[in-house]
Amino acid sequence: MTVSSGERLKGFLRLARFKFLLYNVLPVGLGASVAVHLGYPLDLRWYVFAQVFAWVVHVMTHYCNEYFDLEADRANVYFTPWTGGSRALVDGLVKPETSLAASFVLWTAGLGLVVMMPTWQSRVLGAVTLALAWFYTAPPLRFNYRGLGEVTVAAILNGLWPAVAVILQAGTVPWPLVAILAPTAILQTVRMMIMNLGDRVSDASVGKRTIPVMIGHDRAVLVIGAAQVLAYALLTGFAMSGWIPWLVWLPMAATAPMSVWLVLRLRRGDMREVIAEKMTPIVFWASNHVSLIVAAALVGVIADILLRDGAGDGVLILAGVLAVYAGLFSHRLWLARRRLRAS
Repeated sequence: MTVSSGERLKGFLRLARFKFLLYNVLPVGLGASVAVHLGYPLDLRWYVFAQVFAWVVHVMTHYCNEYFDLEADRANVYFTPWTGGSRALVDGLVKPETSLAASFVLWTAGLGLVVMMPTWQSRVLGAVTLALAWFYTAPPLRFNYRGLGEVTVAAILNGLWPAVAVILQAGTVPWPLVAILAPTAILQTVRMMIMNLGDRVSDASVGKRTIPVMIGHDRAVLVIGAAQVLAYALLTGFAMSGWIPWLVWLPMAATAPMSVWLVLRLRRGDMREVIAEKMTPIVFWASNHVSLIVAAALVGVIADILLRDGAGDGVLILAGVLAVYAGLFSHRLWLARRRLRAS
């Protein structure tokens, strides 16, 4: 098949999977907002630096995954817009070596950013982030082939990115941020289990041992349901202990109905038969459930700052970023609903 230069460029950009990068604004913003909540002035330079670092690492991971997951993606005939890779390599639009080369370039850029971080603590966190992201699918560790991929994603997206953001602002990772992140990390882990439920047949055929492959559909659904309860119980327990402000707890807890919806759909078997049309709404809302609870945490922290300290420059910048996110998320939701209706 002859591929034009325009098609190759579109395929190369498709590999980056830019639609997933919108989420990064939330954990980085949450880390910075907790620093402001604790009384540190927002350093815009390091805030932007943390955001760029998250984007570079995330895009690197996509290019890396596409190369090392190619066999699994080729075996996947049940893919959805959210699972099964970008399909650019599978469709022959881009050579696999090009994807690997791009991942090495971005890894080098990420390493350069780590070196530029101001303290040894921030550099350690940055280096761990880069290493976990690379070995998510790359050998020899290949976490997502050994039942550790789901936890690895949660550790990066709902742990290390906000930790890097806050340590660049405050020089430490404060306990309130850890308490806020813990329930969201649980939900991120099971969100990845839901994504991998959709890929479990093809993953099993190539020896990719994700948690759903290892324990099967029914047990995975039980674990996902129990984890939803644990996450919100932990959130409430932290609020009752005074580790999370009630104004932060309230919007986060308001996302619980989405957990109920997801569990009910999973228990009725919408992911059992790996039919793309049935799975697409589940994986879409599982991803956006995590986005919404982290966004809710950011709303709560900003509201608590405004109530206590008023509108300073730092909180206004963070509120503006949140408003832009809300607009882009609403547009993406509108597009997704239109596609679902069309299908």
